[in-house]
Amino acid sequence: MKHRLVPHLVLVLGLAVSGVGCGTSDGAEGADGLNGRDPKVNRARYGNLKTSGFEAQDFDLNVDGKPDQWKYASSGTVVRIERDLNFDGKPDVFEYPNADGEIVEEEMDLDVDGVIDVVNYYRAGVLHRKEMAVDFTGSFSVVKYYDTLGKLTRVERDTTGNSRVDTWEYFQDDEKIRTGRDINGDGTPDLFEDVGAGS
Repeated sequence: MKHRLVPHLVLVLGLAVSGVGCGTSDGAEGADGLNGRDPKVNRARYGNLKTSGFEAQDFDLNVDGKPDQWKYASSGTVVRIERDLNFDGKPDVFEYPNADGEIVEEEMDLDVDGVIDVVNYYRAGVLHRKEMAVDFTGSFSVVKYYDTLGKLTRVERDTTGNSRVDTWEYFQDDEKIRTGRDINGDGTPDLFEDVGAGS
């Protein structure tokens, strides 16, 4: 079991890095992206997760005598699942289900340094937004948005590190068709470049 799960961690991390992204401005969770934070919500990325007051279960998936998965429930409803994919005794992935048990949010610590690098948001089981700290510092500078089928539609980037989007990439059928750039620093694209139009 252990030898099958460790490669799975490598695969998951590889997919997450290749899918660099994150999100900010649509839906209630929009406060988590480049537009700011909402530390009132209990999340690993805010360092405010609670364990007391919950019904807790732990599991030893690789049968090494140490827990590597934890479930926290309130009144019988699971509110958080933590997974230790590299078996170092500390969780690397945090999943948050809704009342129906569907995962709606997922945090991932890709380089297992205790800092969240990727946040995924799901709707009806489909990824609709991904936030990622491309420099692994916990500062989410890239945002990816997906349609209801899980296809990439837009990428927003903060290329200057000032926590404001300055580059927008638009996709159709998984291909980039247009790029917008904020030239005057007002937070909106001023210059657009269509793919294949000019150099």
